[in-house]
Amino acid sequence: MTEERDTLIREIGRACELGDVSATHRLLHPAVVALVDSGGDLIAETEPVVGVIDVAQQLLELCRGASVTVGEVNGVLALIVRRALRVTSVVAFDTAAEHVTRVWITLNPLKLRRWNS
Repeated sequence: MTEERDTLIREIGRACELGDVSATHRLLHPAVVALVDSGGDLIAETEPVVGVIDVAQQLLELCRGASVTVGEVNGVLALIVRRALRVTSVVAFDTAAEHVTRVWITLNPLKLRRWNS
């Protein structure tokens, strides 16, 4: 399961960095949900984002023009999104079979502080 999950995370990272809408859609479960933690300091979704189209749009906008790498976060692979060498977001995932079922987007500057120190 871990190898399948890691492969899926790498694929979604590649699709997001390339802006590949169809690949991003294909990798998301039809009932996918994204939760955004902005810490209240940034303009961001406050309600869960639901469904392939809206979650894909959220991910693609987040990664547009950024450097996206895959790295270990809390013991599992996640996406690290950087702009001008600073981490601007960390994106973690829950998966089932061959799809992403839940997306956890951290934009909260306080939570990202250790990434940029």
